[in-house]
Amino acid sequence: MDKRADVVFVIDASDSMKPCFEQLKASIKSFVTPFQQQGFESLRLGLLAYRTGADHGQWVNRHSFICGDAPELMKDFYSDDDNVLKKFFTRSGNGFIDTPAFCDCLDRIECYADENTPLALDVAADFPFAPLCFARRSIILFTDEKLEDGVLKEKAIQNNTSDGDTGAFSTIDQVMNKIQERHISLYIFAPESPVLEEISQFDRVVAQCVKDSQDRVDNESSWDGLNFNKILEGIGKEISSSVIQKVSEPDYTPAIYGQNTWPLVSWGKNEGGTSGVIDITHQPEGIVLDTSQPIEWVRATMHWDTPIDLDLHAFFIRYDSSEVCHVYYGNLSNETMFLDHDAGVGNKLDTPDGNDETITITKPDNVKRVLFATKIYAQKGCFSDYKGRVQVTTNVPTEAKINVQMESNERLDWCVIAMLDKSDPEVPILFPINKVIKYEPDVNDPVWINWKKDHPKR
Repeated sequence: MDKRADVVFVIDASDSMKPCFEQLKASIKSFVTPFQQQGFESLRLGLLAYRTGADHGQWVNRHSFICGDAPELMKDFYSDDDNVLKKFFTRSGNGFIDTPAFCDCLDRIECYADENTPLALDVAADFPFAPLCFARRSIILFTDEKLEDGVLKEKAIQNNTSDGDTGAFSTIDQVMNKIQERHISLYIFAPESPVLEEISQFDRVVAQCVKDSQDRVDNESSWDGLNFNKILEGIGKEISSSVIQKVSEPDYTPAIYGQNTWPLVSWGKNEGGTSGVIDITHQPEGIVLDTSQPIEWVRATMHWDTPIDLDLHAFFIRYDSSEVCHVYYGNLSNETMFLDHDAGVGNKLDTPDGNDETITITKPDNVKRVLFATKIYAQKGCFSDYKGRVQVTTNVPTEAKINVQMESNERLDWCVIAMLDKSDPEVPILFPINKVIKYEPDVNDPVWINWKKDHPKR
């Protein structure tokens, strides 16, 4: 029961940090190996990649989690719904550690803008860790800027200062006291500074200095001199061999900087543009599409980056008929939707873009239910091998990009990845499915008709 751990990686995602992401991805197996050797039942990995920039005279924070980077996720993060909070960690159990999902998230992070490390550290301290009596808790933070630098400079660590509409800022001591109260171990890699020295005096804190980004020359990285494999293996050994804290959860103050009350615009919500990414792969109740404006089109893009010939299919029925319609490479379009092209094995496997096929629903008002599925043209391996996902977008500018990862590890011909259910036209819901079947899916099958009833919102 006590072989469990929750570890949150907190990574500065400003424009100088890309080498750190690459090193971490290449070395993550060294970190998890000690837990496997110790027979851990569960190791859940959390991710907080943080960046901050100015927009129309105010600071905008973009935080990326395992489940995406949409501004709305900050509201979920500070909710009291345990089922919602689970999505901020990778899945784990029975010795399974989902390092592929963690690495896929690292791949999708874009490094740009500046940083606000004290705020990120406070958010990390608020993560929904498992109860202390069950699991060890750790935060591992990487940044190439001094903690008192970044967008707020000394404001983020002084007493009784404010930053316009974003509310009062308290000292870093309060954040560190919360970390202590919650019995969280902190490993921090950052440039030498007075604040880092202060932090290192707290219990359960291990600090290592790295080169300041301002002191680098030419193409040098702050991380060039670090052996990530050795460092992460050492941290993994230390956490996995530590003694679990058999105490109850203490009272603590969440959101010391008041971020749980900030408007979504402070997290990058832009009424004139896209609203980030939400991953609903492990959210069985699905997500209701944004209908704040009429939905004029829905686009489903299947993306994969392995040399296999996958084909995107849409099986759907209209409101006025139970006849099944089918759009795919052999029937590229009808009056309701169209497929852009057949990628085949593809010619973009050696690029960061990978391969993709897109089906666009041009008349969503006509559609009652759609299954987005894929089939292996020449059977080889299982669907989880292909590093694929379906991303759904609409014309509504405030709608997030919604991802469903292709995760099934069964070996059959077909995989139903997602379903758009518009049985109630006013409440369109996108469900993650990831169900492998032997034969071509039938959109009129009771399995799909009853899916919404069988997977109610919790």
